[in-house]
Amino acid sequence: MNKTVKITLLIISVLMILTNSACGMKQTEGFSSDSLCVVYNGVTYGVGQKADKLVRALGSPVNTISQTSCHYGENGDEHTYEYYFGSGSFGAVSDGDYTDFRRYADVLRVHTVPLKPGADYICDIDCYTAEVSTDKGITVGSSKDDVIKAYGDKYTDEGEGFLRYYDGEPMPDTPSLLFYMPNGKVEIFSVSAAINF
Repeated sequence: MNKTVKITLLIISVLMILTNSACGMKQTEGFSSDSLCVVYNGVTYGVGQKADKLVRALGSPVNTISQTSCHYGENGDEHTYEYYFGSGSFGAVSDGDYTDFRRYADVLRVHTVPLKPGADYICDIDCYTAEVSTDKGITVGSSKDDVIKAYGDKYTDEGEGFLRYYDGEPMPDTPSLLFYMPNGKVEIFSVSAAINF
């Protein structure tokens, strides 16, 4: 193997490691703002980033809901995109009830907001599917022990199976990473920028 091929392989290896690392391109222990992202097909997408790459990577949504932006004035519509993985009955997917939602399908829901005219940014990502993971590899089916091992014990137990890591003070508009695990296993996880970016 010649020197050029070796250098090329080394560069490719380094790029693959960086692509699979946390949103901020640095891996930190426990929970941090770098954890406010998801990994899909080996690529990391974070809240607060432009939404176009994630939306393109996911393909055509099964359902799109648009509403006038309530947070960003007259910049345009907020969008919620729903993507279904696998098969299942989707009749009641959008009823908003977490428990019922999981029974029907593996779903990824992406909520975007127009921070600038013509540019949507990722606000929230709700994951009801093992097709997507957190920056530390937690996904639907992971145990509560796995979550705590990955993100530490500085979480807020919100009761009824909801466990949340806040990126700051535990307030409604604070960015966070949420896990729903009513039976000790992750059924849903969500990353949210709230309205703070």
